[in-house]
Amino acid sequence: MTQVIPVPPPSVSLDPTPALRDNPDRDRYELWSGDDLIGVEGYERAENGDLTLLHTVVTEKFGRAGFARLLLSEMFADIDARGVKVRAVCTYAQQFVERFPQYQRFVAA
Repeated sequence: MTQVIPVPPPSVSLDPTPALRDNPDRDRYELWSGDDLIGVEGYERAENGDLTLLHTVVTEKFGRAGFARLLLSEMFADIDARGVKVRAVCTYAQQFVERFPQYQRFVAA
């Protein structure tokens, strides 16, 4: 059984609560709070639906507050619901999966 390490919430509370959106037209997941774009996870989608994670970017306004962690944990919840796998090219995504081993099951072999 894989060890579950809780993902700490962001150090800043936002109203409205941040929400994840998949934006396939722009090949990215987006994290929004109302009209404020918090950050994105860029990807390439394979024919089978699997994703190659390319880069994680959080806007300067929301940087260093844990929103990248929130973005990835929400993204993995969506990936779980879709039943797809990921390949992490992005170093932040690679480190996230190492730090939180419960997400390693989503990494393609």
